[in-house]
Amino acid sequence: MSSWLQQLDGASSVPEVVSVTRDYLSTWSPAEIALLPRPCRPGHVRDAEDIEELNACAVEAFRNTRASGDELTALQRLTAFLSRAAVRLAFLRESGADSAPPSPPAAARGRPTSSGQ
Repeated sequence: MSSWLQQLDGASSVPEVVSVTRDYLSTWSPAEIALLPRPCRPGHVRDAEDIEELNACAVEAFRNTRASGDELTALQRLTAFLSRAAVRLAFLRESGADSAPPSPPAAARGRPTSSGQ
């Protein structure tokens, strides 16, 4: 999992964190996902809010779990990753890097500017 955490740490935008999170979750098999508490089973991650909600669910489930063995291990893995992703999202938002790079000016895209050029 350390390479996934390194990818999170290297993410330079919120969309990049979302992309890394999607890629990470896609490596989980249906059997591994089934080990997680039902409310914390990841669905399609669309945006940062999905990551934050899933993180809150995983942290709360971890705090209250009586699981052991493989179920506990799966919950620990999910919680560790999502907590790191949520921290990275907060850092990027605080630093102002909370979106994709800005689009080029209209003229650079071949569209007329407001001055008609």
